[in-house]
Amino acid sequence: MTDLPLGTPPRPAGGLARLSAGILGIEKAVGAGLVALIFLAMIAGAASGWLRRPLAWTDEFAVHMMVCLAFLGASMAVALGQHMTMGLLPDALNARNRARLALLNDLLLLLFLLVMAWIIWRWLDLPGLIRAGSVAAFAQETFSFIYSDPTQTLGVRKIWFWLVMPVTTLTALIHVLAQIATDLAVLRGQP
Repeated sequence: MTDLPLGTPPRPAGGLARLSAGILGIEKAVGAGLVALIFLAMIAGAASGWLRRPLAWTDEFAVHMMVCLAFLGASMAVALGQHMTMGLLPDALNARNRARLALLNDLLLLLFLLVMAWIIWRWLDLPGLIRAGSVAAFAQETFSFIYSDPTQTLGVRKIWFWLVMPVTTLTALIHVLAQIATDLAVLRGQP
């Protein structure tokens, strides 16, 4: 096992942990790509403005990429155990109670992610879209323009950017399930 950063929980060598680690590697690469895209969009916007030929789409594109990066970063933080925490209580507990608290924390995070997944499922209404047969019919039947609403300057449907929510909710669920498996292994005395 490699040295982990301070505060990173140990990982058991199970299939779920390997899946979580693989997803984390992909998330890191995608995150680096998003940062590069944001940087390039901002440079292009600044340079085009300086040349008196502004590109109207660069700001909106950068904002959408930043939102995607935020959701991706949240999922990565779940995998790395890097969300903001209060260290006072865990530091005051013995190892067994600290493991119990970690399990409780991860179970609450699982509950939050399941509620978020349910809300996203209801919001996207894929069964309704399939029943309607087309995006236009879906919008007419439900007065929901989630699949047809375009961005202001890019002319791309917003749904392509919003898909980051179900994807990162799914990856965060995998990460938290791997952490719960780790918590249970620690509580059973298996490092």
